[in-house]
Amino acid sequence: MLSEGILGIVTGIITSGILYLAKLFFDTKITPYLREIRYQGVKIDGAWSGKNDESESRLFLDQSAHELSGTFTIKYKNEQRESVLDFRVRGYMWEGYITLNFIPKDRRVTSYATTLLKLHDGGHLLIGQWCFRNVQTEQVETWPLSLGRETQKAN
Repeated sequence: MLSEGILGIVTGIITSGILYLAKLFFDTKITPYLREIRYQGVKIDGAWSGKNDESESRLFLDQSAHELSGTFTIKYKNEQRESVLDFRVRGYMWEGYITLNFIPKDRRVTSYATTLLKLHDGGHLLIGQWCFRNVQTEQVETWPLSLGRETQKAN
């Protein structure tokens, strides 16, 4: 009787583990795949870049339906300072508007940012505002941000 009880407990634990792994696989592989093949909207994944008087930036996006992730690098230079910041990016796109949140790759950096961008020029430009924490002034600042889609050159 004791061995049957232990066998039942072990079987229950193993079954729970198998069901957990099946759900994890379904949530991380099957659901995103189904969402991706059903998505009929614009694709904005790939490389985007922009430049102005004081900064140069590059955004690389991966897209799964409406969800976005990727990396962002900004090179900033003025009379007082020159710096390069690298961010991890997560966001969402809905009806031509893109919201992105930026978290520094280097956890010693505390300058977080967010953007709201609009898709323009037939999907070749992202135009909007970049809102970030300025670590020198401890203020929230907003800069205009314009990024153009980088085109692949034929060999």
